Amino acid sequence: MKVALYYPWVYLRSGVERMMLELVQRSRHDWIIFTSHYFPEQTFPGYREVALVELAEVPVSRGYSAVCQAGVTILKQKIDLDDFDALVVSSEGLGDFITFRNHSVPVICYCHTPLKIVHDSHTRDRYLQENRRMKVPFLVFSGIFKFFDKLAWRYYDYVFCNSNEVKRRILKSGLAPAGKIEVLSPGLDLQVMKPGWEYQRYFVVVGRIKWWKNLELAINSFLEFKRAHPEFNDFQLQIVGMVEAGSEFYFEKLQELARGRDDIVFKRDPGEQELLAAYRYSYCLLFPSINEDWGMTPIEAMGFGKPVVAVNLGGPTESIINGVTGLLVEPEAKEFAAAMARLAADPGMVRRMGEAGVSHVQKYDWSHFVDRFDSYLDSLQK
Repeated sequence: MKVALYYPWVYLRSGVERMMLELVQRSRHDWIIFTSHYFPEQTFPGYREVALVELAEVPVSRGYSAVCQAGVTILKQKIDLDDFDALVVSSEGLGDFITFRNHSVPVICYCHTPLKIVHDSHTRDRYLQENRRMKVPFLVFSGIFKFFDKLAWRYYDYVFCNSNEVKRRILKSGLAPAGKIEVLSPGLDLQVMKPGWEYQRYFVVVGRIKWWKNLELAINSFLEFKRAHPEFNDFQLQIVGMVEAGSEFYFEKLQELARGRDDIVFKRDPGEQELLAAYRYSYCLLFPSINEDWGMTPIEAMGFGKPVVAVNLGGPTESIINGVTGLLVEPEAKEFAAAMARLAADPGMVRRMGEAGVSHVQKYDWSHFVDRFDSYLDSLQK
């Protein structure tokens, strides 16, 4: 089969770009990626080796004006699908609009989340709390977006989503019936992400540096950990990730929280090997995101044999076995700090959780993910 894959922005090293690249490279079908913004220097090098077509450019800014401009451009975009057997949309919100003019073949959605700021109450509430003057513009934007998005979802023949949390958002919003939705969680490369069983004394946070990742919780938790437990004075916190467009102010805010601390290290825009090394030698992964859609970094950390301390909401409650492969806690600095101290005091527990994590994530190998996607595409030919 010849399959078109659309995603508006291919310019980061995030879980979304990773999932698409793994799918295209491992699938037995013939794929071409279509995107409205491509920056090869910032994303995974593998994108240079696959077929990719750039469409009419859309901005990456997240301001209301830029988002509306991007939405209109995507809605009007026409892709020549005459030689294709299916269209797959990698969806986080605006990408859905590509279906309005492109549904002459079966259209499949892979939903990472319906637009998060609209459909996730935790993200929405935090945004409105921190941007009180934007409440009216947000409500106007949200209403208009939901109207058009619901129309766009009518063209999806089938929907894969990455977690039960995301499935709940889809159902609550009335975007698709339960019978058309299947949870298919993305995975990891078990040949690359495998344990070395070395635990250096630093906690690590890995992932995109943006406000809804709640990274200040990791910093405040580490400061509380150090204050309450001076016996662990040699531990570091490393924050490793890409700062995307529009997140410079947030990054500066995080740096201000860590001002004067030589035990908090930022590793901005890491290369692939630096990212893997951050996992490989860490003591434990901290995952402070509240109500995360799925979360690739917890399963990647478990692949490396690392326990995970995460917020007890959303995707991590599906991927982490509490007390076995990690610790799920409330999104409070004292709760995170207590979990960190518990692990710091017990290297044996860290190793046991690491071993359990390696065993647990075997089911998330990319081969399982790609095989299921390919099988569904095969069914379209019958």
